[in-house]
Amino acid sequence: MTELHPRAPGATWGPHEVKAGFLAGINEADRAALFAAGRRRAMASGEVLFREGDDAYEVLIMLSGIVKIWVASASGRVVILDVIDAGAVIGELSAVDGGARSAYASALSDGELFVVPTTHFRSLLESHPRISLELLRVVTGRLRGASRRQLEFSAGDALGHLCRAIVQLADRYAPESDGVREVVLPMGQGDLAAWGGLSREAVVKGLKALRRLGWVQGEGRRLRLLDE
Repeated sequence: MTELHPRAPGATWGPHEVKAGFLAGINEADRAALFAAGRRRAMASGEVLFREGDDAYEVLIMLSGIVKIWVASASGRVVILDVIDAGAVIGELSAVDGGARSAYASALSDGELFVVPTTHFRSLLESHPRISLELLRVVTGRLRGASRRQLEFSAGDALGHLCRAIVQLADRYAPESDGVREVVLPMGQGDLAAWGGLSREAVVKGLKALRRLGWVQGEGRRLRLLDE
């Protein structure tokens, strides 16, 4: 969980206020250099920030909002690789290796981005080694997370996958209060299925089962986790 919660996901932040994710590991001098190299821009819910295969001209740093990183198979099945929020950096791989975008990025909420041209970002990596080190830590963390998710997807049943997805989102967006957490999921059932490696039908059935077991309450995106 970041310092930006519990402010609303669409809240406006000044660049120097964001103390989370990639930005949390950068000192003030490096932060000033980074924010001198780009510009701010608004992000609208549902906006596609970039597509798999696109040429990469910019690195995006999230100041507020929530974004999903996803890919689609040849059959059209969507898999969400990550859900990220304020402080995160997006599109860093293409900035490092010069390759095309490896996935899609779409906004799950309104928010704000800081946009740095790829050429400027590369220059910063060369001239500011602490920024390079922090970026390496971010990429390493995502690799570890991807390995863990691959293992989780290969084991367990559909209900277990759904429970894991809900708890992961609650850990980020619903601080515990009196032993019970209430989370407003940042995505609908279709995206929750893609995040948990499930079908939408499995999510619908799973949520009904969780309510019947008395583990959760609520409808739609608002859920109370009664027995984690």
